[in-house]
Amino acid sequence: MRQFILVAGVDYEFNGVDFRLFCDNRMKRLAARNKKNEDLTFRILDVRKGEVTTHELTFPMGKRVEKITKLTPSPFKGISKANYDRTVVAGETHYRFKEGQRDKMSVLDVYRTLQQVGVDAPGTLAELSVFSHAWMGGPILVNSFDDGIIHLTVPSPVGRFRVPLSLPSGARDPDDMDPRAAKDFVAPTMTAAALANLQAAFHPDGFIWIWGCAFPRVVHQMLHRIERHPSYKDRGVPDDEVFRISNFESAHADTLEDWLLPERGPIPDKTKIEIEFKFLTHFFCKVTEASYTHAIARNAKVKAFGGLMGTYSDYDKGTLPLMSVHKGFARHFTFYQNYLGFGFDPEGRKYGEYKPTFVCTPPSP
Repeated sequence: MRQFILVAGVDYEFNGVDFRLFCDNRMKRLAARNKKNEDLTFRILDVRKGEVTTHELTFPMGKRVEKITKLTPSPFKGISKANYDRTVVAGETHYRFKEGQRDKMSVLDVYRTLQQVGVDAPGTLAELSVFSHAWMGGPILVNSFDDGIIHLTVPSPVGRFRVPLSLPSGARDPDDMDPRAAKDFVAPTMTAAALANLQAAFHPDGFIWIWGCAFPRVVHQMLHRIERHPSYKDRGVPDDEVFRISNFESAHADTLEDWLLPERGPIPDKTKIEIEFKFLTHFFCKVTEASYTHAIARNAKVKAFGGLMGTYSDYDKGTLPLMSVHKGFARHFTFYQNYLGFGFDPEGRKYGEYKPTFVCTPPSP
């Protein structure tokens, strides 16, 4: 029986988006494709509601039967605005997940679900999809933070005090519900045996899909300026072609220098940058390699679809809407395809195909 795990994050911006709807729509679309009447299992993890719901589709005597079960009682509490600290900065309202809410669904629960499939029914997971807001660091399930500090309540003769305690290096913050690529797939968060179980869950043709954005604005702006440079072409720019760039803002120049420092050293004049094209492509390669989508593809050993760095997603319209990458990034798509070897998702939504074998080789000086 093929299995699908669909995860719905929280619209922490509170703009009326219900990511559970996309999970339901994904399930309906996949079920409609099942022309051979193969038995299917869909497990939906709804972070906002704190619900885990399983839909089992079977076809006794050729007739479709759907069995729906909920994990009861749920170990997870639901999430609302009351679970957030609200701040207003420059007229914009921001919501930050409060600390100490450890009864909520976390990305670790998603990993545990995958690992259990690897133990109970290895090779059956066809798809893990996560519908949520997202960034370069992966899906934003609740918009929590990893500050490396927990607070202990300590009694004393004159009352109770909250004392901050720093966590050991590499340990996940227990107040953090969101993915952290550098910590999630290694000890102490995940043992080698647990990682092996996660890998074992996937069908040979299985994949992961991160449906949210991947929009470091500075990366988009840098790539946009390079694409408009007179030396740039959509294909065929030689590695040693020297780009003389005078329209990078200080943030762009600093970012380029920081990422390429090991390979290239400091940039002598950040107002008039002279740099070979091979180093520009290597910069975007390194940014891609640092993304969560790459990290989970590499660690799960399956391909993952996700936004290419510097692109964002839109909500579809029409029947059973899902999400797609904004079509205005056409030149970005071409750059990643022709210079970094990316393919795209099979549904034409312009999510990049992150292969687990993707690697950045430093260019020769």
